[in-house]
Amino acid sequence: MSTEPKAATPHLSIEVGARSEHTIEPPQSQYAEFFTAAKEYTHKLPSHAREYLISLFPIAGWLPRYNLTWFVGDIIAGVTVALVVIPQALGYSSKLATLPAVYGLYSSFFGVLIYALFATTKDVTIGPTAVLSQLVGQILASYDAGDSVDGQVKFAVALSFLVGVFQLFLGLFRFGIIVDFVPVPVIVGFTTGAGVQIIIGQLASVTGIKGVDTTQAPYAILGAWIRKLNTLPSTKYDLAFGISTLAFILIVKYATAYLNRGGQRPVWKYIGLLRNGVAIIIFTGISYAIRNTTAISIVGTVPVGLSGIPKPDLSGSFLANVIRALPSALIVSILEHIAVAKSYGRINGYRPNDNQELVAIGITNLFGAFLGAYPATGSFSRSAIKSQSGVRSPMAAFFTAIIILIALYTLTGAFYFIPSASLAAVVIASVTDLFIKPQTFVHLYQTNFIDFVCFWIGCIVTFFSTIEIAIYASVGFALVVLLVRVARPKARQLVRSAEAGWIDAEGEGYATSPSASSSVTSAPVGIVVYRPYEALTYPNSSFISNTLKWEIFDTYRYSGIPRKVGDRNWNDDLEERTARSSTPTSGEAEAGRVAPHHRPLLRAVVLDFSAVNGLDYTGLQALLDLREDLARYAGRNVPFHFAHVRRDHLKVVWGVPGTAPASTRDPVNARPSLAAVPLEQQKANAAIDDAEAGRHFHLSVDEAVRAADAETAWVLDPAKASGFAQAA
Repeated sequence: MSTEPKAATPHLSIEVGARSEHTIEPPQSQYAEFFTAAKEYTHKLPSHAREYLISLFPIAGWLPRYNLTWFVGDIIAGVTVALVVIPQALGYSSKLATLPAVYGLYSSFFGVLIYALFATTKDVTIGPTAVLSQLVGQILASYDAGDSVDGQVKFAVALSFLVGVFQLFLGLFRFGIIVDFVPVPVIVGFTTGAGVQIIIGQLASVTGIKGVDTTQAPYAILGAWIRKLNTLPSTKYDLAFGISTLAFILIVKYATAYLNRGGQRPVWKYIGLLRNGVAIIIFTGISYAIRNTTAISIVGTVPVGLSGIPKPDLSGSFLANVIRALPSALIVSILEHIAVAKSYGRINGYRPNDNQELVAIGITNLFGAFLGAYPATGSFSRSAIKSQSGVRSPMAAFFTAIIILIALYTLTGAFYFIPSASLAAVVIASVTDLFIKPQTFVHLYQTNFIDFVCFWIGCIVTFFSTIEIAIYASVGFALVVLLVRVARPKARQLVRSAEAGWIDAEGEGYATSPSASSSVTSAPVGIVVYRPYEALTYPNSSFISNTLKWEIFDTYRYSGIPRKVGDRNWNDDLEERTARSSTPTSGEAEAGRVAPHHRPLLRAVVLDFSAVNGLDYTGLQALLDLREDLARYAGRNVPFHFAHVRRDHLKVVWGVPGTAPASTRDPVNARPSLAAVPLEQQKANAAIDDAEAGRHFHLSVDEAVRAADAETAWVLDPAKASGFAQAA
């Protein structure tokens, strides 16, 4: 059986003796760099502070440019959104948050009014949302919020205060980066699941069935509702109002969309946008005409104006009880708001500032708590309506606030007769916008399976549990996936392509393309060119170095010094492993490998750091340990050459290519131990070390390979190699 290596790709031919074109100078001390940067930052501190303070009030930038054209667009959008906000706020507060309906109006009024002063988006409408209101309702049912309405209101208001405090803190100190740790599939998953949960929870209200506990998990609510369907004949008016309102809203939605196809008839667009308000007006009028409060479930008394605003309880003992519910409300409020802001910024061609949006929503919830508001965030449905209505600036929110305030002082008497079943129908019709679009679902499935799993975790856990638990489960899974991706990154040996330089042949498709693979050459015999695709830090450095080490052990011949069994560590079986394979195994033959004693000698390692954007102490120690392991395996020092090392990483890896054994080096400074060495000798040794190390850092992989090939050419000479082995 032949033991010749399988020639998958030819080796790169390089002229022996070629030298590196560039020598990289020793890096500056990290402490010197720190003090230089600190001095520069201190010099610019006044201008940075001024820019920071100005950035907290974006209204100062656009208000001086406000004009009549913007005014017309804003007043149309503001009034349109207000007519949608009012029925939604009443429904979300009473049906989802289980609070008196007026608190939805308080949250909407102060939400849009305060947010507009600090916002970096023109499209987002702040106020109660379906998902957050449902979460608040579940929190009030799960935590010790008290049995009385006043106790639950105080709990919800205090929760708004705490949510606002933490959001403001995150925004002021520019911690908006935390939003980037939660992927879009997680948000889409739990919002879709929450939409299903909300619809199931409103089935009893829209059909007028009594006695269904809507604080349970959705599957339990659905089962209880089905078991009580035999009571439908007794619901009378509630069933008629609920089904009729839902049918009216859906018919108007799709009919107006059809009549306005192509955007040629904008009047139909506005009729479609106002369908919720029109439905509430029509069915409230019918309810008023019937005036049978025993046969119809209605909203009831709504306080006039702002007279119903409670005094928040911010005592330490009370807040200590409320703070247990903070994490889920904080996460939902931030994720939903940033998702809405980014979506409509992308659609309308601007980029919102995540940190400033946290400041804006934090101030909204913080001060809203003193005005009777429960936690608010950006609304998908109302933001869509605002965008479609031609909003031009955040000023539209002021017009929305004016209409809501007028409604609080003039329409509360009419609110009394709003049918509860009609509000439930409005809630059901509104949350359909939360569902994932079919094309998004397909794209998610085709793009990344892990993201697809994240989506389904959010959906499934929401159906069998609560939104709070679904958030923790889906966000927790996403963070675990992130950590695994960081801790187990890709790291590949490279080959050289005539067209694209040094590449990962398998990852970039060259291994499966006959036309491309014909132009691919391997590194010179005995030289390993390797590229880590992630920062070399404590979560992954051991994995990357071990992966490279075992690839080398499986590819190159063991040429270490033979030792007696008694002189080796108990777990050192490299020599036995070599002896067991005098001929290739079937697996090695299929993979193109050869028997160990026919494999080439290891000469040098070239590390391409072009994808390495971080390096820490643990990463450095892993490199030093790898160098020592390879030195034992090869029976001599194996030089390391580096390409594309970032300037700020040079100070960390500068001593790795040196020839001193890793066990004698100080990993912090990457220098040989200088104990008991005279000072003058230390300086001379340091200069020699720097000169030697500088020849191992290169501006390109080609340059590094040439230098490694020239430095280790003697290994290919059998006479020199055998002489070295005998000397060793």
